[in-house]
Amino acid sequence: MTVSNVDVRSQSRKRLLSALAEATPMVAAALIARILLLIASHVAQKKWHVDLQVIGQEAGFVAWALASGKGFANPFPHYEGATAWLAPVFPSLWAVGLKIFDPHNGERGVYFAQALNCIFSSATCAPIFWLGNRLFGERTGKAAAWCWAFFPLAILFSLEWAWDQSLSALLLTLLICATYQLSEAAEKSAAWSAYGLGWGFAALVNPTLCVALPFLLMWVMLCRRSAGAAALRPALTAILLFLLAVTPWTARNYFALDGFTFVKSNFGLELWLGNNPDVPKDDVYAAQLHPMHNHQQLFQLAFAGELPYMRAKQHAAIAFIRTHPRDFAALVSRRVLDTWTAWYDSRIDKWIRVLHLSKIAVAFCAVFSVLSLGGLILALKKNFVPVLPTALCAVLLPIPYYLTHTTLRYRHPIDPLLVLLPVYLVDTAVRQVLGGSRLVESPPVSERPDA
Repeated sequence: MTVSNVDVRSQSRKRLLSALAEATPMVAAALIARILLLIASHVAQKKWHVDLQVIGQEAGFVAWALASGKGFANPFPHYEGATAWLAPVFPSLWAVGLKIFDPHNGERGVYFAQALNCIFSSATCAPIFWLGNRLFGERTGKAAAWCWAFFPLAILFSLEWAWDQSLSALLLTLLICATYQLSEAAEKSAAWSAYGLGWGFAALVNPTLCVALPFLLMWVMLCRRSAGAAALRPALTAILLFLLAVTPWTARNYFALDGFTFVKSNFGLELWLGNNPDVPKDDVYAAQLHPMHNHQQLFQLAFAGELPYMRAKQHAAIAFIRTHPRDFAALVSRRVLDTWTAWYDSRIDKWIRVLHLSKIAVAFCAVFSVLSLGGLILALKKNFVPVLPTALCAVLLPIPYYLTHTTLRYRHPIDPLLVLLPVYLVDTAVRQVLGGSRLVESPPVSERPDA
């Protein structure tokens, strides 16, 4: 190890600690806002009977089964048995809360799940600040972190949904930050192993996040090769650790369900729900056919078993796509539109409807998406290679949902990355309007001499 390498690592640690210290006020403000709104939502529900029900569904049932000693099983009523319907991490965390507060006290368990989401969502301010500081400068990083602290969708999802979306957003943002750090890491650094384990953990939270992993590793390897640093061997180390992290759960699924499935089993069903002749014309999927709501489908699931049922639904969906390409294209276009404007979500989201915010939600999401796209184009134009990992995640992560079905919550893991882009766009526009005066007080970390 050379002295210069030691200096670089020391400076990286100092910048990391400095970023964490500077992000503390944003994290604290975000957490206070979410906890106050959490309390207010429950007071409104109890005192004024406002229907602000927390939605947990399968995650809650599996968490209850775990806390009750029945194992990872029973994802919804009348379907009992071992399952891989969900990724294991969030239901397991929720089960810890149920175990502490008594599995039969559902209200305390809901508080626990909401509190977890509030913590995860608030903590995301820190990697947003670090990432914004590195890519666009300190002022942009701070502004984006403050925007996230009070970002309406981040607050809504952390309170309404007892699900993995807030943890997924935190993990993806941290892993993007780690990707940038990895491009500068030593060949034998433990960071490569940590990176692989981090992605393995992310897969056990939300396997869709792994869509971005091969592209990000490729970016790291290309950056290192252009700098004359070793790339292949450390990348293989990260891949090996990733596989080791997901192997125990995959083995559990193989023996519990009598077949191979990577983390989750439900892709075939989700693909079929979004691509079949019974999808309503004003909808993005056929919710009425889900086994939780449809007795005929529940009977098929119970009779065939989880994995054969999923395979059958996947085959039916692929057959529909092949024989109805125009219908499939129309369904995909609806789902793309919903992902970026919430035209469907705003009509079915219970909290948005109860609060009479449907039109405002559509307008907000549409404007936010347009500004994010403008910021992304500008950032790629000015600094293509450094911005590429962020751009890849923003573009790639929604694709599986375009093919299956969408809700705004599914897009949430990339929302922290998207928040950076309008802030950067507005900052650049203001600087140009003011005749080039520099509002960003310090250059991006990637442009500093000590980076």
